[in-house]
Amino acid sequence: MSYLKLIDDKIQSQCESLSSLLNIETTVVDENLLRIAGTGDFFHSINENSPENSLFAKVLKSGKEELNLYDKKNPICQTCNNSDTCKELKSMILPIKVEDDIIGVVSFASFNETQDELIVKKKEEYLGMLRYFAESIEKEIVSIKMVNKLNMGIAEINGIINSINKGIIILNKEQRIIYINSKAIKSLNIDFSADKIINKKIGNIIKNFKAEDTNNREIIGSWKIGDRLKKVLYKVNYTILDNKNISTLIDFDTLDEIINIAMTYNSNDETTFENIIGRSQVMQNVIEKAKIAAKSDSTIFLQGTSGTGKELFARSIHNASYRKDGPFVAVNCAALPENLIESELFGYEKGSFTGASQKGKAGKFEQANNGTLFLDEIADLPLHLQAKLLRVLQDKKIDRIGGSAQINVNVRIISAAHKSLEEMVRNSEFREDLYYRLNVIPLHLPSLKDREEDVLLCSEYIIKKLCKKMNKPLKHISKDVETMFMNYSWPGNVRELENILEYAINFSFVDEITSDDLPEYFLKSKSMETDDLKSLDDMTREYEKEILKKLLTKYGNTTEGKRKIAEKLGMSITTLYRKLNDY
Repeated sequence: MSYLKLIDDKIQSQCESLSSLLNIETTVVDENLLRIAGTGDFFHSINENSPENSLFAKVLKSGKEELNLYDKKNPICQTCNNSDTCKELKSMILPIKVEDDIIGVVSFASFNETQDELIVKKKEEYLGMLRYFAESIEKEIVSIKMVNKLNMGIAEINGIINSINKGIIILNKEQRIIYINSKAIKSLNIDFSADKIINKKIGNIIKNFKAEDTNNREIIGSWKIGDRLKKVLYKVNYTILDNKNISTLIDFDTLDEIINIAMTYNSNDETTFENIIGRSQVMQNVIEKAKIAAKSDSTIFLQGTSGTGKELFARSIHNASYRKDGPFVAVNCAALPENLIESELFGYEKGSFTGASQKGKAGKFEQANNGTLFLDEIADLPLHLQAKLLRVLQDKKIDRIGGSAQINVNVRIISAAHKSLEEMVRNSEFREDLYYRLNVIPLHLPSLKDREEDVLLCSEYIIKKLCKKMNKPLKHISKDVETMFMNYSWPGNVRELENILEYAINFSFVDEITSDDLPEYFLKSKSMETDDLKSLDDMTREYEKEILKKLLTKYGNTTEGKRKIAEKLGMSITTLYRKLNDY
């Protein structure tokens, strides 16, 4: 049985992602030398067998890596049955190993001069990525083999499912519980012995739950266990054993556990992909691509509307890269005055201009040496500095303002923008040559409206974070608010969601947040057409105005009242007076 064939669609999707990211061709061959997936020329030979005297066969037999990068007259290639028709120039091949068995191979290969240069020049990066690809397939196969062993003895089954860091419940065809792992028992806070879990119907343990196949999609639900409600993210799959017995496999995480993982870091420097809230397929796809991209040193461009988490992704990529022990430096190109951007990025020597420090100053490139430089809102970089940035990317050297010697820098660039750089290039507002330098690996971050499954998950996370920050009792949103949130288009993405929830937490005096606690602009905007929606800045101003009105009503329009309001909002009395004048 070829386990790789069971997930050929998923492997093909991963091959295409890698090929797109790296500009190299990718293929996977199983233990029978059958091509499971491939890109480029490999695509046309999917479901065909490779020769038994090929390099693939050699790796399957030896279980060792095979790099054919420099020897144009490799003896095996010359004796291979496909030598006359093969267009493959260079290759790197790794075995796929599961439980000491070699079940296939993965390969990167070149078919033209451009790919040839890349595979030699970036040998170590590509080899690291190929290993990562092989490991991801191995993990998937281990999971499948676990499911296929469900008819083994109870002791062995429990040993397998107890090692999985998710809640696992397995039901027989009568919907009775036949296995449950320790993670599930702990997460649901049930007494295994007292409740006599095994052989009980799932409906007797989780009162309001129907074990219906979710088609491999994760769903948020509220499970009633005794008199308690537990919010979970779960998935249900049907498994056929011995061609007759249907079992139901339920795997889940509680929302509390997911949120706690996301909140484990204390500073931005510790941000990882685990801290990104999002279980929707579109979000998982971009996270998977970002993890692959992190293993290389290629320039990455993050495209997404405001509030989609571009800096969070940039930090996660840095911390998953080999540069993780180096600095991460973030620059918002839109936030710096034009006359200061050059000195901030490239630094200056002492006395190089009026007001310059007498000691001179290192720029962001020098500060990020041996690490990552994140250039946010790169679209706002002036044209004359775009030319200088291009030179730095090409030469890996910078010139300080007023300096005479070039300084070597070793920096990985991640840039981001919410504007369309392609459109700006067409309008001669952004350099085309710089655009292609920055856009080596493009990653599009989805808007919240495209992540329907994540809206409630993000809400839970934000509420917990804000209640802790504001020293408020933990709150939850009502069913009608859940419905409103799911049906809203979220033009301001997660940032807008956070604004609305912060407003609601301020003015909700019970544990449940209802529609009465939401800002007026949100309630009005629900009935508007998308074209009529206001900008995020306008909505934020309305939100602030509404808060100030309510706090003035509560504390009074007196000097003492305004002092209390300023203290409550964590701002100076001067800032408060300015906002009151503005509104």
